[in-house]
Amino acid sequence: MTSISRLCILLMAGVLTGTGTRALGQTITAKLSVNPIVQIEELVPLAAGLAVEVGVTPHSALQLSGSYRHFRNQDEEPDTGSKFYLDYRYYVQPAQTNDGLFISPFIGAGSLRLGTGDDLNSTVRRTRYEQEAGVLLGYQAVFSRFTLEGFAGPAYRRQTTSGLYPDTDYFIWLRAGFTAGLRLRK
Repeated sequence: MTSISRLCILLMAGVLTGTGTRALGQTITAKLSVNPIVQIEELVPLAAGLAVEVGVTPHSALQLSGSYRHFRNQDEEPDTGSKFYLDYRYYVQPAQTNDGLFISPFIGAGSLRLGTGDDLNSTVRRTRYEQEAGVLLGYQAVFSRFTLEGFAGPAYRRQTTSGLYPDTDYFIWLRAGFTAGLRLRK
């Protein structure tokens, strides 16, 4: 587990236990995502994720999310791995607590265990470590206790691949998704 992942988990644990202020924990929403419904070649993986959003004020929330990704490849072994994000959400004009249009800076970290690649005779598997930061624009609709949301935004990503020929790349990436949730505490 990377240091960014540990930091995300510690920050969310503090929020969930109410450390620091009485205003924390106004709302708690558990979320599920399957992104995307259809895989797009090797560019967009199938990913299943869980998240928890904790309201800090009626206009803001912290969200910790994690996902498991599965890229199908041309080789025998798929690329698989986990990813974690910590988002701060600011709801622009909520009709109710933590509802409506939001702007969300975020940080993320993850790793992928890569397949053997194009060389079918190879048994060497490599690992790719990813760190990213960016900002999302999204909309969350609340229907009684159920929530639906969509979001998208750019991220600056650093990814390092281990192995015989290690390399590091930096580039702009698009983070996007849909979630369905259940508001556990209003």
